[in-house]
Amino acid sequence: MKRYYSLMSVISVLSLLFACKEESGINRKEHDPNAPITLTSFSPKEGGARDKVLLDGENFGGDPNKIEVYFNNKKAAVVSSSGDRIYAIVPRLPGENPVIKVVIGEKSATYDETFTYTAQAQVTTVTGNGETAYQPGPLATAQVYGKYLELDAEGNIFMSWRDGGTWGVARINEQQNIVTTLYEAETTDERVLYANGLTVDRVTGVVTASHESVPEVFFSFDPREAWNPRQRNAQFSEAEYNSIVWADRYANFVSFSPYDGYLYTRFRDGKVAKIHPDTYEATIVHQGPYGSQYGQAINPAKPWELYITLHSNASPVEFRQGIMVLDLRDPDGTGGFKRINAPGGSGFRDGPVEDAVFNYPKDIKFDNDGNMFIADYDNHCIRMLSADGIVTTVAGQPGTSGYRDGGPIESQFYRPWGVAVNEQGDIYIADWGNARIRKLVIE
Repeated sequence: MKRYYSLMSVISVLSLLFACKEESGINRKEHDPNAPITLTSFSPKEGGARDKVLLDGENFGGDPNKIEVYFNNKKAAVVSSSGDRIYAIVPRLPGENPVIKVVIGEKSATYDETFTYTAQAQVTTVTGNGETAYQPGPLATAQVYGKYLELDAEGNIFMSWRDGGTWGVARINEQQNIVTTLYEAETTDERVLYANGLTVDRVTGVVTASHESVPEVFFSFDPREAWNPRQRNAQFSEAEYNSIVWADRYANFVSFSPYDGYLYTRFRDGKVAKIHPDTYEATIVHQGPYGSQYGQAINPAKPWELYITLHSNASPVEFRQGIMVLDLRDPDGTGGFKRINAPGGSGFRDGPVEDAVFNYPKDIKFDNDGNMFIADYDNHCIRMLSADGIVTTVAGQPGTSGYRDGGPIESQFYRPWGVAVNEQGDIYIADWGNARIRKLVIE
């Protein structure tokens, strides 16, 4: 008898399942490519990354694989659709007040109302205690006074410093809980490397640092050689080498571009050069404006774009305290040196990049989605230029210096100088005025 009831129960459950399947198949609403997509409302109206959002309308169809949803230009994950309601997931960092667009085949529609995006962020301290004299060791006791940072694909943080009585390059590893020295000079007589910006080829892991005072000299640190420093000399033609103004020979940065596999550097006299990473053959590819430089980065989403921040001594004056871009595909043609933010400086304004103002922007770095993070030195905060051209403040209190970990509103920095972004999108900050390395995790 028990077996009979058990068998009947199984048959009942299977019948119910088949009935539900048939019913869902009957009620499934297909997308009509000849009719428009109609949007009515969405909920919730605000949220952060990975939050659920329900999009209501008509003519969506029931196949989520055929539906694309965008928050500005960031694509959202579509979980399901009933034909008149889409279940989607808010993407990370879509920009301020994103517009929601639904695309199905050749049809698209956009909601009139924008979504209020709130970034959930947390600032913590990785290492450093406020003392400026460099000291390697465990993260809890190490002392750092870093200016520039870079990361490899393994999570190693590379830091250059040139204050506090010594000069050098160090490796910081959170998992190993250690700060180790790769190069250090205690006197100017033994200082063969005067490093500023660093760059990493994330395929090979090789770290490269320019030597500020000698145009042709740069150093590489290869993980296969335990990151031992090796001097490399760029091979310029005699005519091009002599064209570099000696008083303005300073090359503070070098950046690796996956677009063509070359290293790019810029001298204070405005010349931009590319260097072959194996043969070290060097060629000047652009003559731009004069000026000291405090940041340089390649956009991984568009690896032919070289971005540069210039100081208040730039000439002509319209390039002062700004963020510039050079298109490496045509550096002396349509891709010539261009300013992307509002003219002027020593101010603060978020918004579209053409209206945004900074106060001595220093280092810049990108995440893999093409969002730029800026160490806004004298505004004491970290700004973000989204891939769709909107500047927001993601951590720190503009105009207020201090030292405090926590959320984006309560966190404080004191003259942040360097930034770097790992593969997961976490931002590391050389909080120079506080002599600490900080970490900003968004979402």
